[in-house]
Amino acid sequence: MATTKSLGTFTTCLAAALLASSGAHAATPSALYYGGPVTENAKVYVVWWGDPAKINPVITVAKGGIADFYAGVLNSSYMDWLNVYNTTSNAQAGSHNGMAGTGQRIGRGNYAGTLTLANVPTGNVTDAQVQSTIDQALDAGTLPPPDDNTLYAIYFPKAVSISLDGTTSCHGFGAYHNFIMESQRHAVYYAVMPDCGGSFSSITSVSSHELMEAISDTVPTAGNMPDYPQAWNDSMGSEIGDLCEGPTSAAPVMTAFGTFTVQKMWDERSKSCTAFSSDANDFNVAISPNAASVPLNGTMTFMIQTATSAGSPQMLSLSANAPTGVSATVSPTMVMSGGTATLTVTATNPSAQTGLQVVVRADAGAGSTVQTHTAALLLKTTSAPVDLGAPAMDLGVGAADLATPPAGEGTPGDDLAVGGGVGGGGAQPGTSKGCGCVIGAAAGPSASPLAALVMLALVALASRRRARRRRR
Repeated sequence: MATTKSLGTFTTCLAAALLASSGAHAATPSALYYGGPVTENAKVYVVWWGDPAKINPVITVAKGGIADFYAGVLNSSYMDWLNVYNTTSNAQAGSHNGMAGTGQRIGRGNYAGTLTLANVPTGNVTDAQVQSTIDQALDAGTLPPPDDNTLYAIYFPKAVSISLDGTTSCHGFGAYHNFIMESQRHAVYYAVMPDCGGSFSSITSVSSHELMEAISDTVPTAGNMPDYPQAWNDSMGSEIGDLCEGPTSAAPVMTAFGTFTVQKMWDERSKSCTAFSSDANDFNVAISPNAASVPLNGTMTFMIQTATSAGSPQMLSLSANAPTGVSATVSPTMVMSGGTATLTVTATNPSAQTGLQVVVRADAGAGSTVQTHTAALLLKTTSAPVDLGAPAMDLGVGAADLATPPAGEGTPGDDLAVGGGVGGGGAQPGTSKGCGCVIGAAAGPSASPLAALVMLALVALASRRRARRRRR
């Protein structure tokens, strides 16, 4: 299937480093909303670039590898606090300043499975080749079709390097997230994850950096002059992970699949780098299990679990949103945080057999604003068993621990020696801007209204030919 897209020009990581060393960042940075889209309930496909036997086994191992990392963190407290980056308010800066945001709410997501790309380029690979390979895989059905929540996290063998604007992976950059604006299908969001060596903790730290930035800034664009369709950046174009890179960035996150090392992210609420934050009174919501196979025209029930993560319990209003051809109801619709409810799902005539998400929303009317948390259930409608998703978690017990994670663990600093994209939080957030690659490609209408708006903005941006920003 033919697609139309264009690549902008790139700046080198040296420019980003010089910008950071010049003191261009404020002593206390601030994440601003530029009016673009975020990813509400991330649906991550882990993708092997070629034979998985040639990829680092600590990444590909079935138990405790990168698949468990995504299955765990996407359904954990690491996602809950990202509601501070909802887009229900007006844009705060840029050409869309004062205009309505995209009205999205960030919450828990899903690990959607592991896939392999065959017949891939080897040796030194360019980002254009990565994009072409993704397009071919989508045309062939090797990759499932994308939607607003889809992120393809692509992991490469150590023997493959990625070349970008005269620099190579593990020297000029450690990882990046990017997008392709398609003319014949939905926009594609993906992350390029080279093997730069180091411990598994450093790999998950880099992975969390790209995951969280792909969620909070789905359509990355220009360098130090951020504007729509970007979402959350500081005034110099750094995303929430870039603002917290450094040797003290690591933090553990407890999940149903084990404890994993992640990078701290910039929290606009507390003006600090953290792996968790909350309002004075706060809660969370989860679905158990959060992935299942539902027979066509069949009905299944799931448990909705809520917990008080900070302060006092609150009365919650529960609702569910399902894709076309799937019905979902919640009973009861009002519970105190710490209580449970039942989600009933019927698949009558869904538009797809896999990758369907039912989203449960919980609202609490605390103070003058409404707090919202969401969680997603991943469905497929075949009769085959499914092995995705987390077992039930005792959220009521675990919430206190998750709200106050202990000191960091692991050795993410390993990546720093080779330019890896480790995030950090240190005592001086924003003083060392990340050197990753945030690059974009634009053209053609998208399959969704939100993506279509983004495309129009990208056409305007292309005329400016602004330098592109590099990321860790």
